Amino acid sequence: MGRLNKSLILQLPLNPSAPLEITGNVPLAGASLAAAASLPPETVIDQNAVDTAGDRSLLQMIVNRSPALVAFTLYMWNAERSLWLANMLKRELPGVITVAGGPEVTRDNEWLLSSGGFDLMVAGEGEELAGSILNPVSAGNIIRNNGNFLDAGGMCFTPGMYPNPWLTGYLDPSGGASIHVETIRGCAGACTYCSYRRTHPSPRVLDAENAERLLRRLVDAGAGEIVFLDPSFNSRADLVQLLKSMEALDAEFFGEMLGDLISPDTASRIADAGFKNVEIGLQTVNRNTLARAGRPVDPELVLDGAVNLKNAGVSPVIDLILDLPGDTPSDAVRTALMIRDRELHQHVQAFYLSILPGTVMRQQFRRRHMPRPPYYRSFNDSMCGFAEAREEIADIVGYDLDLAERPLLFEGWPGTELIDLDVDTDLSRPMPSFRHGTIRITSHDLWANRCLALDFIRTRLQADPFCVLDVILCPEKEFPLDLVDIVRKLDNPVDYSGRTARALGRQGNLRVSVLMEGSDRFHIDWIVSAAAICTVVIDADSPAELSRELWEAGVSVRLSGNDWNLAELSSEVPALHQVLFRNKCMEENWSRALDI
Repeated sequence: MGRLNKSLILQLPLNPSAPLEITGNVPLAGASLAAAASLPPETVIDQNAVDTAGDRSLLQMIVNRSPALVAFTLYMWNAERSLWLANMLKRELPGVITVAGGPEVTRDNEWLLSSGGFDLMVAGEGEELAGSILNPVSAGNIIRNNGNFLDAGGMCFTPGMYPNPWLTGYLDPSGGASIHVETIRGCAGACTYCSYRRTHPSPRVLDAENAERLLRRLVDAGAGEIVFLDPSFNSRADLVQLLKSMEALDAEFFGEMLGDLISPDTASRIADAGFKNVEIGLQTVNRNTLARAGRPVDPELVLDGAVNLKNAGVSPVIDLILDLPGDTPSDAVRTALMIRDRELHQHVQAFYLSILPGTVMRQQFRRRHMPRPPYYRSFNDSMCGFAEAREEIADIVGYDLDLAERPLLFEGWPGTELIDLDVDTDLSRPMPSFRHGTIRITSHDLWANRCLALDFIRTRLQADPFCVLDVILCPEKEFPLDLVDIVRKLDNPVDYSGRTARALGRQGNLRVSVLMEGSDRFHIDWIVSAAAICTVVIDADSPAELSRELWEAGVSVRLSGNDWNLAELSSEVPALHQVLFRNKCMEENWSRALDI
C-alpha cells in the first residue's frame, strides 16, 4: 500500500504516577473505527509502542511508516500532546492529513478549535463515517467541502452492529488482558457535568442474548477481566437475564452502576455473575447540589446499594466530585464520614470537578474555568477549601487518595541516562526517548556543578516535553537542599498531567529524587531534611540496614537481588511503598502487590 492510501490511528496514554503502573490506554475507539472501515489491523499503532515511546521516538516511528493520514483519539489527558505530535508530523511529512476525534472535539472547546493542528476534527460517533474520515482522499474532500469541523451526530446504531475489534484482529484479547466492551451506548441521565450525553442522548442496548454471546466469545479468546464501558450497566431492562447468563462464563467483570438501583437480591446476582468490583458514582450527599447538577438521586439509596454490594462480596469503588456548584468543603467531608460510617471507605476516589467541553455546565461557567485541561474551576478560595477537605477525606478513609510518585530506579531501563558531571559536558549527546525516562546525575560536588546539571535536565525536558522525567541526584557528599527546589523550578506544566499534579500539590512530569549508595557519609539530620522535600532512596542489601528513624522520616530503600520472598518482606518493612528494587522483575512484582 503506497502512502497515498495509508492511514494510521493512535491514542496517546495518560502519564501514570509509577513507571510500571498500567496506563489503562486501550485504543478501543480507534480500533472500532478501523474495523468499521475495514482497514488493515496495522492501521492501529501497537498499544505497547504508543504507551512506551517518548515524544521524539513516537514521532520517528510514525514518520518511518510514511502515512498519508494520521488520526488521533483526544481525551483531556492526551489532547495537547496529540496536538504537538500532529504539528510535528506536518513539519516532517508535508501534505499529511491529521484527523482528531473523541470527547475533546466539541464546538465549545475554544483552544482546540483555534489550535490549527488538525485538518479535520470529527465530533460524535464515527463508525458510520469511518470509511470516509479515515481515507486520505475522501477526508480531503470532506475538508474542502465542510472545513475542519464535522459533526457526526444523529447516529442510531446499537453496539454490536459493526465488527468487534477484539475479535477481528485489531486488538489482542489474549494473555489475560483487560477487555473493554460496550453493551450500552447512550445515557438518559441529565448530569450537567458529563459530556457523554451530548453525543449519546438515547440509550441503545445490545440485548442480553447477544451480549452474552459476545462476552462468551471474548472469554474464549483469552480475556482476563472484562470492563464494561456502559455508562450504567444496571440500567438495562433485561439485567436479570444477562446476569444469569454471565454466571456460566466463569469470568471476572467490572463496570459502573447506579447504586440506588442495587437491592440485596440484585447485589447477589451481580456477585454471582462474576463482578469483583463495581464503581458507584455517589459524588456528594448534598441533595440540593445533586439536583442542581441534574442528578436528583437520593444519596442514602446510593449508599444502601453500595452496602448491598459489599454484603454480597463485591467491593464498591465510590466516586466523589469535589467543587460541584452548591457544594462546600464541609459537604465533602460529611460525604466521606457517611461512607466510613457504613464501612464503605476501602475504595474511595475523589476528583476535582472538570468543566468539560460539550457539557451544560460548560455553558453555565463560560470562561470561569481553566481554559486548558483539566478544566478545573479557577484556583480560587473554593478550590483551596476543597484541597483541605481532600486531605481530611484521606485521613477519614485512612489512605492517600493519590498514588505516590514512584521513581524509576530499576537497572537496565533503556530510558535511563547516566550523567557524570565531572567528565560529561556534551549537551548534544544522543538521548533516549521514552514516555517515562530517567536521568541520573552524579558528581563529587553536585552543588558546584549545578549549572551544568540544570543544562542537562533542560535539554532532556525540551527533547520530550510531554514525557515524565525522573531526575535522580546521586551525591557523593551532602549538598545544599536548595538544589532540589532549583531543579523543580524547571518544571513548566504543558498538559493535563502537569497541571493536575500542581493542583494536587504533587510533582508533575518532572520528578526529583535523591539516591545514595549508603548513609554512612551523610549526617542523619541532612537525610531526614532531604526526605521532607523529596523522595530519598538508600541502596541496601537488607531493609534492616535502615534505622527506625529513617523509616519514620519516609526514607526508602532500594534492594539488590532477584529472589526476595515478597510475603516475608512485606511483614518486615514498616511501609511497602518505601521499598524499591534494582531488579525490574522484583520491582514489577512488588508494584503488583502494591496494586499499582
